[in-house]
Amino acid sequence: MDKIAFLILSTGWGGLEMNTLKLAGLFKNNKWEVSLIVSDTSVIFGESRNIFPTIALKKKSKFLGLKKAFLISSYLKENNIRILFVSDNKDLKIVSLVKRFFYKNLKVVYQQHMQIGINKKDLIHTLRYKSIDYWISPLEWLKKEVTERTNFPESKVKVIPIGVDIQKFSTHTYTKKDALQKLNINASAPLVGIIGRIAEKKGQHIIIQAVLELRKKGIAIEALIFGSPTVNDPSCMAYDKKLKQMVSDNGLTDIIHFREFTRDVALFYNAVDIFTIATESETYGMVTIEAMLSKLPVIGTNAGGTPEILQNGEYGFLFEYNNVSQYCERIQDVLNHPEETKNITDKAQEYAFIYFSQESEFQMIEALLR
Repeated sequence: MDKIAFLILSTGWGGLEMNTLKLAGLFKNNKWEVSLIVSDTSVIFGESRNIFPTIALKKKSKFLGLKKAFLISSYLKENNIRILFVSDNKDLKIVSLVKRFFYKNLKVVYQQHMQIGINKKDLIHTLRYKSIDYWISPLEWLKKEVTERTNFPESKVKVIPIGVDIQKFSTHTYTKKDALQKLNINASAPLVGIIGRIAEKKGQHIIIQAVLELRKKGIAIEALIFGSPTVNDPSCMAYDKKLKQMVSDNGLTDIIHFREFTRDVALFYNAVDIFTIATESETYGMVTIEAMLSKLPVIGTNAGGTPEILQNGEYGFLFEYNNVSQYCERIQDVLNHPEETKNITDKAQEYAFIYFSQESEFQMIEALLR
């Protein structure tokens, strides 16, 4: 049986951690022997330890990580594991120590989840990235960033989209009526929705401003803001408070519906009529793909990975970040042209079926490993 270990030392519980656990499950279901290396204080440890053989490392360690690197390499060697899969760029530092000092024959595959950002052609990053045998970017624009802003060889960068559970989103769990009822929403107009962490760069304020502008023009529209601010993050908490104050000050309390994030995201996708991704620059919008599979019209910012996912407007509608007037125009396009919108959502779902399935992701990664 083939063996692989997934290293993720993050203590959070977001898309990165969930996708890593999902991918580990796909490997297990396809007859790979899977191990996880995690932090002892992480959420993923609690989620994974009853599913996979799991080694939990103490979050704090001395000796500049060398002791931790030695423990990781010892575990891998003892269990004859020659492939290590990494999905958090913060873990590449420890991985480079593992490979450089303790396990030179280890094969490392890194799945990128974040933008490169600033240039990383310095000596430290170049040496760190040398530990990676293959770098997986989920989109072409992210691969381009890697080749332009690092010294990592282009030949070792592979584009493999992060997959979604197609059946979960293409098969409606609830009727629209049932979803609205469970969310305690009595909408009397089309419902535009945004899902995700409450944070200024996620753009929830754009939705509120657009609803206000459209209703001033006599266009009936409501909104569902589905998400929660990061606990103990003052900026997120302040922004959440600001949003609710904005709604209250403009008399929109019965029209803008706030609901805290729950794992039953089908409630959101089955309740809304129009989906919005309003982030300043979304790296890889899993929620965008989920909306496409749910056959919702998608209105997204023309930045980050969203234009590539929507194929520059072929499978959705684009607007410039923070341009409320342009966003309002896109909502009106959807409302005023139902036939054209349906044609776009049909094509978008078909495209997402083919290009963004979990099975496709697994098969492409497995082929790379072999």
